[in-house]
Amino acid sequence: MMKMTKKINTDGLSAAVYSMLLMSIFFFSCTKIPQNVGKTREIIVVSSKVDTNLIIKNLQLYNYVPQKEGLFKFICISDSAIEKYDKFHTIFLYGSLEDEFINLLLNRDAKKATEKDTFTLFKLNDLWAKGQLAIILVTARPEYIQPGIEKYKELLVKILEENYYSRIKENYYTKHFDKQLKKSLKRFGIVFDLDKQWLIDSTYKNENFIFVHAHFPDRSIFFYKEKLNGELTKAFAVAKRNSLTGKYYDGDYILEELTDIEKIEFKNMKGIRMKGVWQNDSLVAGGPFLSYFLTHRDTLYVIDGLLFNPGERKSEYFTTLEVILNSFELVE
Repeated sequence: MMKMTKKINTDGLSAAVYSMLLMSIFFFSCTKIPQNVGKTREIIVVSSKVDTNLIIKNLQLYNYVPQKEGLFKFICISDSAIEKYDKFHTIFLYGSLEDEFINLLLNRDAKKATEKDTFTLFKLNDLWAKGQLAIILVTARPEYIQPGIEKYKELLVKILEENYYSRIKENYYTKHFDKQLKKSLKRFGIVFDLDKQWLIDSTYKNENFIFVHAHFPDRSIFFYKEKLNGELTKAFAVAKRNSLTGKYYDGDYILEELTDIEKIEFKNMKGIRMKGVWQNDSLVAGGPFLSYFLTHRDTLYVIDGLLFNPGERKSEYFTTLEVILNSFELVE
């Protein structure tokens, strides 16, 4: 049985509303719940009549790596099959108050809220399995299901993407990290949480450029710093990365049409984040990359990770690379 603890406002997707939008519902069980199952990218979608095209059109995210690659794998099932899939780590259930399985999930207050507001959205943790995320979208009538998914698609995608990243991060931090490598990196003014497959190359340390690399698949992270003269702009960041990778990575350059560039504030530093695709014509190679250009006092720091894994799926490796980059700490 679920218990609703507060009424929600479902208008808009502002930051203020987002924090209010998700009802807190708690599932009480007298038995110990099992561990969740399933691969990181798998999402179970449950409805009385699942519209796979509607789900993919509104909830799928794509990485360009450089080929277009879907982030999630949606496994769409009828509500009658839920018992076979209720231990999966991520479940999205949707339907109307006319669906029996929805009525079994909601208490009286939740049903009244849906009748009044047309749509309600619920986010639950540990519903049928430990560490599980369950999202439930409920509409007053069946004809409101598509408008409901379209209304909340940005929020739903945000929840699913953050959940995906969290699971990749959780899996990564079960590894054993290389303390000696961390100690070596510290001498150059930065540390990362790196496991024992990574190697350091300090050939260009006198030019303030060092990198670490790992294989199977090929991954590389470089760190560079210089005195910042003038303003950090998006055009400068693109040109600077191209000059660094052109020199130290045998001619790599950014495909700007497949790269997102945004201003950020990260770890108390302002800067620019670039996420996109690199290419190397002479090596006939390419793949995804992530760069942080960050300023601290009068110094520019560049932290960059890239992946090369031709012919294979890349998103999970690339997200793990993002987890590693996000672990960085400057050492003064």
